[in-house]
Amino acid sequence: VNRVWQHHFGEGIVRTPSNFGFLGERPTHPELLDWLASVFVAPVQGRSPYACGWSMKRLHRLMMLSSAYQQSSDPLPLTLKTDPDNRLFGRMSRHRLEAEAMRDNVLAVSGHLDTTMGGVATRDFTSGRRTLYLMTVRSDRSGFGPLFDAADSGVSVERRTVSTVAPQALFLLNNPFLLEQTHLLAQRLATVDPQNSSARIQRAYLLLYSRPATPQEIVIGLTFLARAAKETLAPGSVKSPAESNLRPWEEYCQLLLCANEFLYID
Repeated sequence: VNRVWQHHFGEGIVRTPSNFGFLGERPTHPELLDWLASVFVAPVQGRSPYACGWSMKRLHRLMMLSSAYQQSSDPLPLTLKTDPDNRLFGRMSRHRLEAEAMRDNVLAVSGHLDTTMGGVATRDFTSGRRTLYLMTVRSDRSGFGPLFDAADSGVSVERRTVSTVAPQALFLLNNPFLLEQTHLLAQRLATVDPQNSSARIQRAYLLLYSRPATPQEIVIGLTFLARAAKETLAPGSVKSPAESNLRPWEEYCQLLLCANEFLYID
């Protein structure tokens, strides 16, 4: 239960998830931890409406429907002053998507995520299969997973490290897989309304950020697209009229994919 809480909230109720002993940290909310553990093992046919019957899916649902999980990451001034480190979970702690979720999200917004369940694992990073089915080579600590702090499969990892380094940004800007997904996303947006760029921008924000774009963001997007279109018209910059229409949108989609709002959970 503590590990599942840590997955959703960034920190566990016990901050030392592998050490509940004397040398580990005390739980910040011991009654909550005990209650969650009791309803997790309680039979579904019992009296408690929160009983999970050992179902991990029910436990995830119970935590994610709580008011604690649905808090904003913008704290109230008094909450921030009283608990600046958020040890009491008075707000949502902002955290970056895990490597697997990041790759799956990119495939999902481009419309090429393969949701088929089960089957043989693949070593092809460019395939549309969910990252869950990418084969892990323990001796290989290069590539997308280790770059974005995926867990080391050779050891037991109680929590993942979160690093912010320049190669991560360079990967998002230059990797052929990301550029291909950017191209596919631009093609997907092109099916909205070819004559209404504002509608396509709104569709992009709904796909990537699950919210409508603000008027200011639409103006910024239109300005960016106009400038990119002028650069595309330069002699020798594109090979066909279709490419000249799509290129500005590819650049715009890449910009949106690299934004913190797409990579972080608020």
